[in-house]
Amino acid sequence: MCNLKSFLLLFLISSTLFSQQITIKYIGNSEGIINLTSESKENAYDRAVLSTKNRELIIDNDCSIFCNDINRGTLIYAAPNETLEFDVDTKGLIHYYCASNPIRKSESEFLNASFEKYGSIKNLPNYNQLKIVMASQKMNTYFDKDYIKQKELLETYFKENKLSKEFYNYLSTTYWSLTLYNELEEKTINPNTFKAIEESFDQADTLLDADKYRELLQNYVQKRMKVLGLKKSLSGEMEFISKNFNNQNIVDYLLYSTIYYPISIRDQKVPFDPKALEIFRKYCKNQTFAANVENELKPAQTPLVLKEIIKKHEGKLVLIDFWASWCMPCREEFPDEKKLMDKYTDVAFVFISIDKSANSWKKAMDVYKDILNKENSVLIAKSEKDELLKQINVTTIPRYVLIGKDGKIIHKDAPRPSTPEIQTLIEKYL
Repeated sequence: MCNLKSFLLLFLISSTLFSQQITIKYIGNSEGIINLTSESKENAYDRAVLSTKNRELIIDNDCSIFCNDINRGTLIYAAPNETLEFDVDTKGLIHYYCASNPIRKSESEFLNASFEKYGSIKNLPNYNQLKIVMASQKMNTYFDKDYIKQKELLETYFKENKLSKEFYNYLSTTYWSLTLYNELEEKTINPNTFKAIEESFDQADTLLDADKYRELLQNYVQKRMKVLGLKKSLSGEMEFISKNFNNQNIVDYLLYSTIYYPISIRDQKVPFDPKALEIFRKYCKNQTFAANVENELKPAQTPLVLKEIIKKHEGKLVLIDFWASWCMPCREEFPDEKKLMDKYTDVAFVFISIDKSANSWKKAMDVYKDILNKENSVLIAKSEKDELLKQINVTTIPRYVLIGKDGKIIHKDAPRPSTPEIQTLIEKYL
């Protein structure tokens, strides 16, 4: 039986149109899960899970979606209002098609042929990180850092009318971006590499739709500053971006991608660089980027006092689910947990997220509206005074804690919702 955990799956969502839905359906029967991470210009990393229990993913914005596993690098391409169905063969290859657009099937065949011959779509640093694991699993370790062979295969398929123009353009941009990215990794960078990247800035409004071009721009900033002897700091990087790009879309994206991660770590010990935030607010014109950053800057929620939450459900059995948006095993349990919620209506289900980013938590809530809501879902903000939380001592997730009707802990590490043992435990104390 094919193990779905062995994929590295990349979905590209075409961004020629906006605010239109794309539906992706898993139609296979192999056990396991497919862990997806979506990334777009406006959104940081959003995660979802597909499996035999949760087969459908609906996306309403432009993005790329990755299944971040070491073994796969296959791209699935879609356009707005398309529905894609995919399955997996015994070798672990993804096969997909679209009833309304038959060319998607031949694009899938191209991607599989390219993967089997030349390996994953990777930049050089990522590839070097994977080499040892790939060798241990006897995977194809061929790596064309100039992407010459992939480009040749792409041209062959396109000339034979097996690829759409949009797909061809995206892959051309991807291979070009990866090639230039790898040139930036040379010990001595050819000035023509910087020149080629800089000549692309006029077309960046379109090129930014490709995730590998966005990665190239980020690497360009790092390497250009190093060559110029500029000191590396968050505010220094932000200042360089604001002064060295004429394309506003590039400025907006780079300022946002540079500041978003450090600003979204809510419990960071090092004070955030206020000058970096000042530069972002002054030069970033993208309202979505600005709103995401300001949302992360809002004061943390009132420190979580678990005892107070349990008190709200006094007289009820309470199942607490400690989870995070980035935790795929946590999200894999949600469909079974929904069944428990439907079956045991007298049990209170409380979901406590340990996400670092408030945005990531809120986006995950939007994905699971039938499970998570304002009443049962909270974002943890630790309090030293929370003795009950200390007693539970959550060090790994997913973690389930069963609280009795009297407010006392019954089980500090309860069985997962997908197991029959949890139902036995609930019924024992109902």
